Amino acid sequence: MNVQMVCLADQYISQVNAMFPGSVHDAYILRNSSIPYMMGQLERHRVWLLGDSGYHNLSWLLTPVRNPKTRAEERYNEAHGRIRRVIERTFGLLKARFRCLHMTGGSLFYSPRKVCQIIIACSMLHNLALRRQVPFLQEDGPDGGVVAAVEPVEPVDSDEEDAEEEDIDNRESVIRQYFQ
Repeated sequence: MNVQMVCLADQYISQVNAMFPGSVHDAYILRNSSIPYMMGQLERHRVWLLGDSGYHNLSWLLTPVRNPKTRAEERYNEAHGRIRRVIERTFGLLKARFRCLHMTGGSLFYSPRKVCQIIIACSMLHNLALRRQVPFLQEDGPDGGVVAAVEPVEPVDSDEEDAEEEDIDNRESVIRQYFQ
């Protein structure tokens, strides 16, 4: 199962899409989700999501610069990586709290539809646990720690030159404004 999640800085999960098999590329899931529409509505407010190199850079989705050439691009990539670790920690916390989601806790031997429902339910319970400040028990993770979260990301097949020029310009504008 390939799961797309959007989370906030405080690790609340604001969107989860768990309806595609594992062979489906992340960028395809994004294109076929409600996120492009929602972000289009927010675009004038200069709201961005951060994505890894598995996504194309979009006007509202900022991805790392593949081959940074300037110190500003390097600083942008460093900040991008620090902020992106929030989703990685969120995945780790979710998998540690709900062991059925982590492969070492076993597999979910249910129909794909039921697995999607379980993932969504765990995401909702995760948010409820955060809201109610339910303590995370250290023994929930292996060896008393939080489970490592994210599998390696495959970059999108096309080069940055193929991305829309205005989308690259938007990222460059962010870099100039915040990282020069």
